[in-house]
Amino acid sequence: MSQTPHAVIWDLDGVIIDSAEEHRRAWQRMAREDGISFTDADFWATFGKRNDDIIPPHWGSVSPERLKALADRKERYFREYIKNAAVALPGSMELMRGLHEAGFRQALASSTPVENIRLISDVLHLEHYLTELVSGESVARGKPSPDIFLKAAADLHVPPSHSLVIEDAVAGIQAARAAGMRCIAVAGERDLPGLRVADLVVHNLTEVSVERIQQIFASA
Repeated sequence: MSQTPHAVIWDLDGVIIDSAEEHRRAWQRMAREDGISFTDADFWATFGKRNDDIIPPHWGSVSPERLKALADRKERYFREYIKNAAVALPGSMELMRGLHEAGFRQALASSTPVENIRLISDVLHLEHYLTELVSGESVARGKPSPDIFLKAAADLHVPPSHSLVIEDAVAGIQAARAAGMRCIAVAGERDLPGLRVADLVVHNLTEVSVERIQQIFASA
């Protein structure tokens, strides 16, 4: 690799942890309380997006104050569920540690609110390896727009062309490509065309090594 520093930017849900079930429970709890239909299909169709992109299509047109109150309530429920359930996904912490030891700069960039990011970071001790935590709340547009990844790279003082994103969502891969970054898709059991455009598609992060990431950068 060149002397220009390289960065790895991590998504959170589905990459470092699997908190989909806790998010689903939180959304559906709030929907039940409000008499709103929010099915499992609705959840999966919106998973990974920001709250302000999820709420209006289901709760209808609401004031900014109402939108914030709904989002805050959903996230309170989520934190209640996740605080005792956050477990790192296979390979994630090992890869993060290896990248840190190899001198990569690392950030987390997630659509989730900053309070959730901080909670999970504290539980998993991500501060040992990640120097920046970027929430979707801090940028104008959510994924698939590249804003969050561009901010993470800027915060790390690394150009987008020297940055690699690890994602599990099609919108996240689209955002990485729009940012001009390389990307790895963590697909699990899914075979989605939108994930196949990544530089590397894996079942989980036990299949990824520091050397493999170095090869992706070197192949440019």
